[in-house]
Formats: sequence, C-alpha cells, structure tokens
Amino acid sequence: MPGGKIRRQESSNTTGTAMIGMIWTSMACDEQGQQLAGMRPVPRSYYDIKGRHDEHLWMEACDKEIKKLFEMDAFSIVDESEIPPGQYSINCCMSFKIKKNGDGNILEYRARCNADGRQQEVGSYGDTFAPKSKFSCIRSICAVAAQEGLTLYQFDVKGAFPLAECKERVNINLPGKYKLPKGKALQCRRLIYGLKQAAHGWNQTFVKWLLDYGFINVDNDEVTFVKNIKKDDGSVSKILLSIHVDDGLAACSHEAMYKDFIAAMSKDFDLSHGDSGELKWFLGGKVEQDREKGIVQLSQEQYCNDALKRFQISDCTPVDTPCEANLHLAASDSPPLDKRDVNVVRNY
Repeated sequence: MPGGKIRRQESSNTTGTAMIGMIWTSMACDEQGQQLAGMRPVPRSYYDIKGRHDEHLWMEACDKEIKKLFEMDAFSIVDESEIPPGQYSINCCMSFKIKKNGDGNILEYRARCNADGRQQEVGSYGDTFAPKSKFSCIRSICAVAAQEGLTLYQFDVKGAFPLAECKERVNINLPGKYKLPKGKALQCRRLIYGLKQAAHGWNQTFVKWLLDYGFINVDNDEVTFVKNIKKDDGSVSKILLSIHVDDGLAACSHEAMYKDFIAAMSKDFDLSHGDSGELKWFLGGKVEQDREKGIVQLSQEQYCNDALKRFQISDCTPVDTPCEANLHLAASDSPPLDKRDVNVVRNY
C-alpha cells in the first residue's frame, strides 16, 4: 500500500466486499506501524501519546490519574528489601478514553492506570467474579419507569476500584516517567484497575454499602436493588437501582428521595457531578424520557456513527434492506418448509 492508501475493490458480492474492506481497514499502517485507517481517536498506550496533536491533553490526564491515586492512599512506598523472596513487582500501563455527552461533544480526556493482571500468579489473589447489569435489566427498569411515572437518574463513581482495600501483597511499577528512586517500590493498599481481584473487591464494597443504607437485592445477582419508604399518608416512595461496574442507573418516584441517596453516597464515594443528574446518556446509549406521556426512548445513534467513521464508511449510502440492488429472488432460493414449520409460522 504505497503512501498508506487503501484501494477500493468493487464486487457484486456485497458480503465479500464488506469483509475485505474491514480487513484492509484494520491492516492499513505505514512503515513505522502507525495505524492510518481505522485509527482510534485515543492512544493505544502511554508510549503512543508522543507526537500526537493532543499530546498535552493526554499527559495532563495521566498526571491527574497518578495524583488522584496517591491522594486516595492507593500506594505505600516501601524498600525493595521488604519484598518477600520470590515475589516481584507487576508492571502497569495506561488506558485512555474520551468522555462525551449525548450529542457527541467532548467533555473530558481520561487516563487510567492499570496493573498487568496477567503477571499475577495463581493463588496470590482471591475471588475474581463481579456481576454487572445487562441491557435487558436496563431496558426493564426503563419500562417500569415509563409505566409508573418514575424519573430516571444516573450516577458515576470516580475511581471506584481503588476504594476497595487490597488484602493481598501486590507490588507494582508505574509506567513512563513515573519512576521511584532506586531501591524503592510501590505496594498496593487499594485495588487498582487491572488486578484480577479488583472488580470483585469493588462490587463487595458497594453492595455492602447499599445493604447498610436499606436497599434490598431483588435479583440474587447483587446487581438490581430496591428501597421502599412508607410515608405517613400511606403512600410509598421507592428507588429502583441497577449497577454496572461503577455506573449506576436509578428510577425514583420522588426527587427528594434521590437527592438524599446521592448526598449519602457523596460522603463515602467520589461522584462525578456531571453524571449524577437525570438520565441522558448511559453505557454508550442516549436516553430520552417523557414522564407526562410515559415514554422512554433508547438510542445508539452516536455509537453507530463512531463505528462507521472508524471503518471509513460514514459517507456510505443507506438502504432499507441489506440486499444487493436489483436482486430477484426465486422459489429455489428458499428451502421448502415441512408441515411442522408451516404450522408454527401460521400460529405465530
């Protein structure tokens, strides 16, 4: 591919052409390995930041992440002589993300320090499983909110995993310029992202907080919770809650009840103020609610547009059906149905 350009291939086979185009898109690189086509808008690693037009923004995000971890008392500096024989320090890397709103506008450049959990030896950590909410559960809560006139809210816990205590001995090395003096090492006091037991530790910490606050688990998976408060007039106020790692979706009957809940959470957790209001954007999907009409609409338009842009087909011509133009179907194109299948179709 001279000059890093992609050659278009025309074919009557729509499926084959699409597959070939996706393969070439993912492989289009120059001689230095820099991805030209299909390049993500975020760096792939800490060492991929240098030379980008937004290098200073990502470096500021990295500095902010490391500073926050030390402020949370996630590490303690120890002498290398204190490390037990046979143990070694786990390397860390940076992952990056651009936070956007429902309209696709950039809100914040984010960096996250992740430990390389692949270097953890079996037996050096405990449980690793952590449940998270499914889209079926999210749609169900939205349906209940639309039916009962509840207001949908969202909240985001910043730096969730390091809020859980690290019970095992874990030593790490920070990436890039974040180096310690010779003879010193970092020991984890909190569960940073990337550790195999981190998700489980955070889930147990947050679930315990919810149960202490008066919530009841309704699905036995420690994902969906409900809290009911009976008032003096006999009416009942409730808040229905579902958690997806560090993101939360809530449906509440009264705004004051939700504000009390958020105020209580803010005492023990650091919440993102920009993501703690009415639900507008959740897990990559846009949410629109009309309580008067009892309608809740979910849309992934922005996600689809980003996928099309990544594979360089954002300017393609949309069609109603994924069939080739002027395609004529014959009876021989469809296998015959037996009597049982015909009855099923008729009953349906």
